[in-house]
Amino acid sequence: MLTLRLAIADLHSTSAWSRLFDIAARHPGRGVHDVLLIARQRPDATDLATYGRWRERGAHVRRGERGMSLLQPLDDTGDAFDVVTAFDVTQTNAPPAPRPPAHDLVPVVAALAAMAEQAGLTVRLRRGLPAAAVAEGDRLDLATHLPISATAGHLVQHLAQRLLPAGPARDARAAGVAHVVARRFGLQPPDATPLVRWRDGLDPAAADRAVVHTVTAVIDNADVLTARLRRALSRPAVSAPKPAPRRRGAPLPAQRRPDRAAEPEPAGLYAVNAAAAAFYAAHLPTSRPAAAYLRSRGIAEAAEPGGGWQLGVAPAHGDALLRHLRELGYSHRVMLDAGLVAASRLHGGALYDVFRDRLVFPIHARDGRIAGFTGRDLSGRSKAKFYNTPETAVFRKSELLYGLAPQLREQGAPTQFLVVEGPTDAIAAHLAYRGLAGEGVTTVAVAPCGTAFTTAQFELLAACAGPDTSLIMSFDADSAGDRALERAYPLAVTWPHGRVAGTAPAGCKDIAALLEARGRDEALLDLLAAERPLPLLGVERALAKAFPEGFHGDWPEARVRAFRTVAPYLLDAVRQGDVELLLQAAAAQLGVAPHELSQGVAQLYGGDQTGPGTGRRPGPESMGDQVRKHAGKLPGIAAQRH
Repeated sequence: MLTLRLAIADLHSTSAWSRLFDIAARHPGRGVHDVLLIARQRPDATDLATYGRWRERGAHVRRGERGMSLLQPLDDTGDAFDVVTAFDVTQTNAPPAPRPPAHDLVPVVAALAAMAEQAGLTVRLRRGLPAAAVAEGDRLDLATHLPISATAGHLVQHLAQRLLPAGPARDARAAGVAHVVARRFGLQPPDATPLVRWRDGLDPAAADRAVVHTVTAVIDNADVLTARLRRALSRPAVSAPKPAPRRRGAPLPAQRRPDRAAEPEPAGLYAVNAAAAAFYAAHLPTSRPAAAYLRSRGIAEAAEPGGGWQLGVAPAHGDALLRHLRELGYSHRVMLDAGLVAASRLHGGALYDVFRDRLVFPIHARDGRIAGFTGRDLSGRSKAKFYNTPETAVFRKSELLYGLAPQLREQGAPTQFLVVEGPTDAIAAHLAYRGLAGEGVTTVAVAPCGTAFTTAQFELLAACAGPDTSLIMSFDADSAGDRALERAYPLAVTWPHGRVAGTAPAGCKDIAALLEARGRDEALLDLLAAERPLPLLGVERALAKAFPEGFHGDWPEARVRAFRTVAPYLLDAVRQGDVELLLQAAAAQLGVAPHELSQGVAQLYGGDQTGPGTGRRPGPESMGDQVRKHAGKLPGIAAQRH
């Protein structure tokens, strides 16, 4: 899309980057492409909606107003990425939204200081500093002679540096996160210079891709930090950093920890989670519903002692865990902060267990400590079959993967990672693929647990992988599984290590059902037989979705739709060396010759400078650019160029 490419090209100065992140701060919840498009088309927009949405809100777009293009529906479902037209509130007869009240900066900075100290960074106010902020090791000093709004942005930036993974773009990403968060809380953003310099030395195409990845990381991490800061501000006030003594040369006194109610200690949350896991595990052997469910999923073996999964059962009683933890000496505050108990709104704030009558699966942090839980209903009465720990200081489900730590505990980088949908599938896949261990093939099966496969989870796997570790995706054989694969696909095909493949539980809804129906050995054979390069699996499902009633090759519009559907997967197959396999599979599914597909893509995109929409988010290069770039590797296209 030309507008998107121009928006990326605009980011050549600190002021351009600052404007971009001002927009990200003003439009929370919007993805990287929307933010870039808003920056290019209407940077002063404050409230965007489609024509229909404005009508639903009782407003009308004024006659003659010209809308702007966005790449995703405004309801943010993420199921489709067609171009939509949006209008700003200033183009309608609706009154502008009221300005949010200004934040009291003292508790904001106090909460930020508490979060920084939790990350290992001591923050103090000091007199006579030569700059707004001076960092030295694990200490950050903020100048007292400047307004607190001018120094706190530096605190956000250094906190972001602590929270972001190491890499060449970390300083740039931290500066972006600081800018977005600072704007949202009335602080002055720090210098944006790191955002300009970090791309030096990259070729244009790589620089454009890096911009998209970096802005995505900035938006995601700024949203996480914003949510944490708002939670901290909703709790009892904490003390702001106090000035250091005026005496020169004296050692800094130890920083006094703010009120723990404002920002819980991670060590305390991990400890109470471990105690809860032991309590749940003690109830597993006597639970017949849990045993029956595990048998029905083919994973009864996971309940055996020493299995490493630490499964348990939450009793049906409303406060059984609460009373147990209280007897162990844990406070109500730490139980609440860990998400193990909650306060009832209907019974005067009385506390109750969050997990009740559920089979409980612990979710571990990378270091093996229990960060939270997901629980499967055993009563048959709950609308939510699975329920997760609410977000806490140590549990952010978009950053964790079920099953990763227990399987990595006694081995190094595995031969392959297998990503499935839920915890029972992860256990079932682990049991099935264990049959390959005798051949030297180790498999670690993981599950996102109630969230789409995220960039943070992808990066977590990449950090645990070896140079040749493969990535295999397997989602349920239903509409939800198709949507999960569609969302995960653009990320998965960028796997930086070994091959990328997909598999499916033939004839069954999921891997656990396959294991229960076929047994461990036969289930493994079925999964191995169904394994194909991921672009092949993606194009098969995309074509099935595009032509639910069959493909009619004599209809011109159907042929164009087929070429548009196949093109992005064809290019991914080129990059992985699977182009012939993909052409044969897609051609067989459509009932055409393989060369017809490649030639059709050539005719549709070969002379196009921007490329028609494909239903997937375009990258910095248009589809036409990519087709021409890889023309020599696409059968039928190279011949047309000569």
